[in-house]
Amino acid sequence: MEKVTVIRCRIPKRVICPACHKRQPFKKKRGHFKTVKDMSLTRTRLLKVEVVYARCLNKRCSVKSFRLPTPGISLRYQKATDRLIKETVSSIVEDNSTCPRISRRLNRSYNTTGSTATVDRWKHEIADRYDIKDIISKLEFSGLLCIDEYKPSRHKGYDLIDSDGKTSRILYIEPAEGLGRGIVKRHFEKLKEFGIRPWGVVFDMRACFAGAVKKAFGEKILIQHDYFHVMKIVHYHLNRAMAEYRRSLREDGLYVQDLWDAKWIILKNIEYWTSRDHNIMEHLLARYKGTLIEDVLILKQRIRDIFLDSESSKEAYASRDLLMEEGWHLKNRYFNNIMTFLSKPYFKYMVTFLDHPGLPKSGNSENVIRVWRQMEKVRYGFKTHKGKLDHLKLHQIKRYLGEEFK
Repeated sequence: MEKVTVIRCRIPKRVICPACHKRQPFKKKRGHFKTVKDMSLTRTRLLKVEVVYARCLNKRCSVKSFRLPTPGISLRYQKATDRLIKETVSSIVEDNSTCPRISRRLNRSYNTTGSTATVDRWKHEIADRYDIKDIISKLEFSGLLCIDEYKPSRHKGYDLIDSDGKTSRILYIEPAEGLGRGIVKRHFEKLKEFGIRPWGVVFDMRACFAGAVKKAFGEKILIQHDYFHVMKIVHYHLNRAMAEYRRSLREDGLYVQDLWDAKWIILKNIEYWTSRDHNIMEHLLARYKGTLIEDVLILKQRIRDIFLDSESSKEAYASRDLLMEEGWHLKNRYFNNIMTFLSKPYFKYMVTFLDHPGLPKSGNSENVIRVWRQMEKVRYGFKTHKGKLDHLKLHQIKRYLGEEFK
């Protein structure tokens, strides 16, 4: 059974015209009642809300009449109360739910209705009330910027995702077709307009980032290549070396299943080995002592020591050069690829953190992208950039700032 509540408009003695901003005595132009949906836990609740229009007494004003504000209803043609709309949009963000699910929840839990299109419209209406620049200013950026590219599930090309290196908060997302230097530079210029002026930047191995960062934020900015991506490249070549070694053994008719089963244990950091992993590796090294498998383990740990045990960039350079002197690049083409990679000029960006203790060796981009993927996956990908940015704004307001929607 429906419950209908009549809400009459409170008539003030004086009003202010929104067009000419002139304060004047109230003179009624017209009025009517409209039906508005509200939420209730027991039964369907409808509000009969009185809408009153006042006449503007300023003859020079272009507006002849204007609507008096209705408490709880923000928009002129709004058919739902503000609290129903805010609760609906909050559920989308806090529960990481979709518009169809929330639409069904309105009927199941709140005894009201709202189509999927209506819920989606409410979401964008709330988001349009905010400016991303104002939100970013409230996030109190720490000065450490992490940037990475990721491939959206619904569109071709890549997006750039920016996050705060200290708080792991997502700051901004923007499409970056092609990831050229000019596109990346324009992206950084936009971040400057938002008030994001970092003292340090952490990103992956893309060559276009370093030059664009310096052009946008100055030559003195600290640049750090993400250690995760550095070791990812090292592990790729080590894995290829093991694959070729297994293939050669198999061609000779030897048993290689044990190498296949243990390939990820070999590449795993030794401090993360379980007791079972230690037992497997003990038997494996007994069989493959003095072979490429032993070299893979030694080289992997020697490279890790460059970044984990060095106390300065000078010491890191010395450790890298020692590997070259020992001839690791001569053992096979994959080891040579690794040593060539570590000998590039941008090795200096891999070890910047050693001379600047406040700069981390790894960013948080992978974790940030994982969080964003969860939101994207629920929605089967965002259809448009505006939809993506609107959801980010709502996420920032609710999750990071802990504020109620306007």
